[in-house]
Amino acid sequence: MLLGEVKEKMIKLIDEIAKEKGFVLGKSIVYPNAVYVELGLSPKMAPHNALNRIKSRSSRVLRSDYPELRKLPSLWTRDYHVYNYRLEESSLRALVDWITSKKHALPKGE
Repeated sequence: MLLGEVKEKMIKLIDEIAKEKGFVLGKSIVYPNAVYVELGLSPKMAPHNALNRIKSRSSRVLRSDYPELRKLPSLWTRDYHVYNYRLEESSLRALVDWITSKKHALPKGE
């Protein structure tokens, strides 16, 4: 669970990795059991590669620093959603629908 010190470390890691890799970090929201990250990428960078870099390094560091996280099968799922900043209404609706469908993964009240 991403709470307290673990949550703060996750936020710091996402920021560090984004800066190192030249990603433009927009919003990042860390819930106890879900993370939402908005990235601006070069057209040459595939979104799944960018996310893989964030996921693999953050998982490795957090599991090393917090051994209790090793008990979890995974810190990340394979889920992600890609959208273009030049959103059309249909694209925005698809993004909202996708996030809403993930609400079951969020704690109540979020």
